[in-house]
Amino acid sequence: MSFSSRRRNYMLTPHRRDGLIEWMKHMLQHSFVLDCLAQTAPTTFQHFEELIDEHRMLEGDDTKISKLQILVPTIGTFHTPLPLCAAFLIYDEKYSVTSRRHVTLSFNEIRQILNLSQVMALCSPFHASPPTHTPSPQIGLSITSPPPSPLPSFTCPKIITFDGDQTLYSDGSNFESNPSLASSLHSLLKNGITLAVVTAAGYEYSTSKYALRLTGLLKYFKEKGLTEEEAGRFYMFGGECNYLMRMNGEYELEAVKENGPGGWITSTKHLPDTPGNWSPTSITSLLSVAHTSLTSSLSDMKLPARVILKKRAVGLIPLPSKTLPRECLDECVLRVQSALHEKAGEFENLPYCAFNGGTDAWVDVGNKRVGVEILQAYLGLLPTQCLHIGDQFLNTGNDYAARTCSPCAWITCPGETGYILKKILEIGGATTMISPTTPRSSLSKSISLGDMTRRASVEQCDPSVTSDRSRTEAVMDVYTGEILPPSKKPKT
Repeated sequence: MSFSSRRRNYMLTPHRRDGLIEWMKHMLQHSFVLDCLAQTAPTTFQHFEELIDEHRMLEGDDTKISKLQILVPTIGTFHTPLPLCAAFLIYDEKYSVTSRRHVTLSFNEIRQILNLSQVMALCSPFHASPPTHTPSPQIGLSITSPPPSPLPSFTCPKIITFDGDQTLYSDGSNFESNPSLASSLHSLLKNGITLAVVTAAGYEYSTSKYALRLTGLLKYFKEKGLTEEEAGRFYMFGGECNYLMRMNGEYELEAVKENGPGGWITSTKHLPDTPGNWSPTSITSLLSVAHTSLTSSLSDMKLPARVILKKRAVGLIPLPSKTLPRECLDECVLRVQSALHEKAGEFENLPYCAFNGGTDAWVDVGNKRVGVEILQAYLGLLPTQCLHIGDQFLNTGNDYAARTCSPCAWITCPGETGYILKKILEIGGATTMISPTTPRSSLSKSISLGDMTRRASVEQCDPSVTSDRSRTEAVMDVYTGEILPPSKKPKT
């Protein structure tokens, strides 16, 4: 394909849209225009459910194509049924969206309804579907002890994985003080759930640098207390899927053994895309192509940025006190995706992720699909027992790949993550819940995921929630991992 043809295709491809949500919004538009949304919307969402059920039934059958795939060609995998009608009715009961006459359901509202339905599917005994098969004996069970089943009264995912930036803490910042979110994470650990931060941030096995990004959370865990077994269910996967760490009984991150009996790389070699099967030559070739493309983009667009090379990543990062426009970052990502696609044969289809990080652009060797699959195999879990929460689900984001191996919740800020977790604790029937500011009785109130966007922006601006780097003893450049003197402001 010529360069001009690829450029036209990019112009025709809405790379900052989601095909399913856009299609749902279009289908609901007719009812809104006819002023009958209250009467027809529940039926429409029920129809969405039926199309998803049919799509799930036909997955893996190469001789047939689902109706949903014909309507939405970019549709992916659904790991569970989605009770969309019930989720919509709950959402409408709280926000009366069917009473509006001038503003129809928005993209974000449909996204929130999808999130709510996914949480209901995973946490409600009525909707949760039992596994159809048991994990293979070679997966995880002989590697490490699988996470204990959640407490009998608590129905929920057995593992929840998270993006880092803009999911647990503000983009480019650290988790320094967010007692509400920390409380929910602590409660999940106390209720037998495994948690893992799967982040693009890659500092190899410099565990203290990852710990610095989670300073406030680790401090909260230490203050509230966890048993050694509970602490051991908190993992950190750096560089998408390259550096696996685990919290110990001293609330410190330590590297998980890679090779030999019980090593996570050795034990997951049966997975085709695991790092244990990567060729060093392929890694070098991929990083070289990515470096050339990003350097060319920097020069062509005269960006106030620089290109840095890590062991398994290449990044284009802003110069101190500079910002890069979203459009330019998207251009960089789409260019490098095209370059890597054209030369894929040079690195033997090595898994990678080229994404717009919000303030920067990166190409990582590996991706979050590989990271989540490794955790599933290492712990002996099925996709239906997992939930991935992140903010980058467009095709220029790095959470996008996780959709193929795990149910997902698409959030836009740490405040939304907090409400997702509270909803899991509420619907799942958690027996151990700790809140530093709110009595337990208040958690029994209905918490709609619609609260996320409406209240998250206020929570993000609260000085007690957002990071204050002037109070941090050690300051780190989050792009490079360079430790800076406390008086020196990091590059943002």
